[in-house]
Amino acid sequence: MKPILFVIDKFSFETLLLLIGSSILAAGIIFFFFRKRAKSVKVLKNIIIEYLLFVIVLLILLYKFGPFPVRTYGVAIATAFLAAIFIARYLAKKSGVNPDYILDLGMYVLIGVIIGARLFYIIFYDWSYYMAHPLKMFAIWEGGLVFYGGFFGGIAAGYYFLKKKKLAVLKIADMVGVALPLGLFFGRWGCFGYGCCYGKIAPKNFPFAIRFPAKNPMTGYTPAFEEHLHEGLLTLSDKFSLPVYPTQLISSLNGLLIFTFLFFMYKRKKFEGQIAALSVMLYSVGRFLIEFLRVEPKFLNLSISQWIAIFTFGFGIWLYKYAKKLNAYGTVGK
Repeated sequence: MKPILFVIDKFSFETLLLLIGSSILAAGIIFFFFRKRAKSVKVLKNIIIEYLLFVIVLLILLYKFGPFPVRTYGVAIATAFLAAIFIARYLAKKSGVNPDYILDLGMYVLIGVIIGARLFYIIFYDWSYYMAHPLKMFAIWEGGLVFYGGFFGGIAAGYYFLKKKKLAVLKIADMVGVALPLGLFFGRWGCFGYGCCYGKIAPKNFPFAIRFPAKNPMTGYTPAFEEHLHEGLLTLSDKFSLPVYPTQLISSLNGLLIFTFLFFMYKRKKFEGQIAALSVMLYSVGRFLIEFLRVEPKFLNLSISQWIAIFTFGFGIWLYKYAKKLNAYGTVGK
């Protein structure tokens, strides 16, 4: 695990190159997204100048307050968001939808995902801790985001935006249904880097088991090590947790497989909403199975996430039938 990806130090040559390079790259990405609005190279120059000014301000802050750690979890979430937006915009162009709407939609969905994922974690996983430390509710860079909470929060925010703009909900939902699993692929690497969402203790002959270090520089004991320590399976002299299933990486691979399948299915879909429904059902099945390898609170022999997976799988079936019926009635995309 690597909770801190790297540290931006004070005025080192590497830091200067990193800041300038990343700023120019960011300017290029912004120009790519808005190139239809930017009619001349002058616009790109202005963007680059603004980002270089940002670098100067950041260097001044570094001199006063630095160094700053760049956390793996935040980088993974940002990468997941950008990857999902890129794919959704690509599919929008292929489907005759203005790609600019996807970027606007992405901002709404991102806010909904973060709020929903965080609230779900706080309410169902560690309510007493956050009641005792309320400011920690906002420390999302320390981990603690649940996919299902983000799923419902993102749907609510996205649906509000699409209705507000009077856009075809099911048509764009298909694009999001392809893009979201790719975001999951990158996002789960943040979980792995932080050490949350870890698996159960693996048998000795399991070849892909992983052990987390006892401590990380962010929060002290790592989640898996602390759990094993609390259960009396380890002592304070131990340096690593017991071998556990790499559930974060399994979840990441699950997202990649779903994305690959749906990306090639997108051109072959028979009606609007089909891909979105398949995305929900496939993820629900994968999550239900992966939960058997994770350490989660149980209710009637199933984890909270497994019960939700049953519900979301049912929702996916309903969405599939509903979208198919709209197609039969000639109201596709509503």
